[in-house]
Amino acid sequence: MGVDMKVAQVSPQRDPATSAALKEALHKKAQNDQKIVVIKVGTSSLLRKGYLHLSLLGQLAETCADLHRAGCKIIFVTSGAVGAGCQVLNNADKPTDLAGKQAMAAVGMVRLMRMYDDFFTSVSQPIAQVLVSLDNLMNRTQYLNAQRTFQALLARDVIPIVNENDTIAVQHLKFGDNDTLSAHIASLCDADYLFLLTDVDGLYTGNPNSDPDAKLIPLVESIDDLDVDVSGGAGSAFGTGGMATKVNAARLATAAGCHTVVMNSNQLHTLPDIVVDGASNGTLFLAVPRPLVGRKRWILIQKPAKGYLLVNSKAEQALNNDKSLQGTHLVSVVGDFDAAEAVALTVRDSETGDEREFGRAIVNYGADDCRKLVGKASEDFYDIVGFGGAESVAHKNNICLWIPEGEEARLMDHPEINMETHPSVNNLEDLAEFMSDKPSRTPSPSPSTFFNL
Repeated sequence: MGVDMKVAQVSPQRDPATSAALKEALHKKAQNDQKIVVIKVGTSSLLRKGYLHLSLLGQLAETCADLHRAGCKIIFVTSGAVGAGCQVLNNADKPTDLAGKQAMAAVGMVRLMRMYDDFFTSVSQPIAQVLVSLDNLMNRTQYLNAQRTFQALLARDVIPIVNENDTIAVQHLKFGDNDTLSAHIASLCDADYLFLLTDVDGLYTGNPNSDPDAKLIPLVESIDDLDVDVSGGAGSAFGTGGMATKVNAARLATAAGCHTVVMNSNQLHTLPDIVVDGASNGTLFLAVPRPLVGRKRWILIQKPAKGYLLVNSKAEQALNNDKSLQGTHLVSVVGDFDAAEAVALTVRDSETGDEREFGRAIVNYGADDCRKLVGKASEDFYDIVGFGGAESVAHKNNICLWIPEGEEARLMDHPEINMETHPSVNNLEDLAEFMSDKPSRTPSPSPSTFFNL
């Protein structure tokens, strides 16, 4: 299986003097800009043989202390509450019902925070517990309140330890996995880096457990250009994620301007080298050059309704030029949704016929009315729907795109990132050859894959 992604024109190999100057400049940048780093460790890494992985917790505290000394602000997103709860209750089996999982998470979170407090206190690093739920972030006022809370904690050099508020979350208003949660937090806090630490070395061209020819992908410039098998599922019996959730989390975070790295938790000690010195490890998803800000970023992290709009190619061009979505842009309406809900925007590939999501919008009309407006001009809306509504299906201020203005990330725009330090890359010529050895472009999955339509 090959990997399909666009290739940047990579810069020539740096000489030692250039590398030394770059290293000094990056240290100054870290001190002045105080980069925000979000670290998420998966359940498969936090638990070992059913018990908390104490040596990893110690290394995590030391790594966070190293990053803090380098001038960074750190946010840690924890998993493992359900698994820790099962351990406390004499290694009980993981519950299958929602209430049982919530009960185990409530028990386990106490144990986790006790251990985190012990380890972080040993390196003189204060921490705070922050529990969030999806409905908190979907509400604009609560979203801004959460943002100010994180800013206040980081200003006081406190590391927030974040988890979903499982005890009160209901099934249809859950993040579902902590990869997605960490991407939301990275977006909320305007983070520079998101690290998704797991039990594999990064994103592969196939499942390395079943495909002996699978190769590690060191760099992803555009997620839409990936052609990979991410069907592996959760990494442990107590986990909820997998590589598919990490790719989706990377899509969220990179659209908000946050570089995302998927890597093995046994390489935790290399995080300061990556953030401060531009080193490379695992799989790096580059942030888009023109990230969404403000309200549009908030729209992007809304949980989409169980429905989506299929639009024509002219619509994608118009929206990239900051135009509103018109009835003449609509091809079809799939599923059901109400007015003022966030809806996925998709376009059909002219060659393959597959659908690709390229953005989201808060719509002015529900699904039934949108079906009536397919192909219709704005001046006809009143006669069609029977009331004086908005002149567009979605206003431009309520539309956000995964790749804003259509400008994709390129390695050449990030000279501070040294891909030659990656364990699987001997030189930049090898990297360019690896990235160019790919089949024709494969579009991203249809929205129905994610929304269970």
